Amino acid sequence: MQKTDLIELQYLSEAKTSVNVWALTAIVDVSVVSNKLHEITGVLFFEQGYFGQILEGPRDAVEELWDRIKNDSRHHNIELLGITEIEERRFPKWSMKLFDAEEFLVTFPQFAELLAKIDNPDMKTLEVLKSLWVEV
Repeated sequence: MQKTDLIELQYLSEAKTSVNVWALTAIVDVSVVSNKLHEITGVLFFEQGYFGQILEGPRDAVEELWDRIKNDSRHHNIELLGITEIEERRFPKWSMKLFDAEEFLVTFPQFAELLAKIDNPDMKTLEVLKSLWVEV
C-alpha cells in the first residue's frame, strides 16, 4: 500500500437518542466484521451521549464508511476533525475497539486530567472530547 492510500479520519458526534450498552455492543459487533472486510482499524469512544472515533485504512474504504456515518440516523451534530495521510496505523490490531472513559484511562493514562473535565459542569463534553482526539 502506498503512503497516500492509507488515511486516518477523526470525528465527533452526538447520539440522537439514548444509547445503552446493548446498542454499543451491536454497533461494535457489526463494525468489527465490516471493518475487517474493508481493512479498516480504529477506536470508538463513547461517553455521556457523545461519540468520538478514529478510523484508519485505505482511503476509499474509510471515505465510504464516513459517508455512511454521516447519513446514520443515530448521529447528529457530526463534526469532522480531520483526514490525514498516514504511513502506518496506530491501531493495527483493532478492527474496532470501544472505550468508555474508565477503560480509556487504563489504556491511555496520560489523558486522566483531560477526561476528568468531562464531569466538570463548566466544560462541554464535546469540547473535552475534541481536545482529547487532538491529543491521541
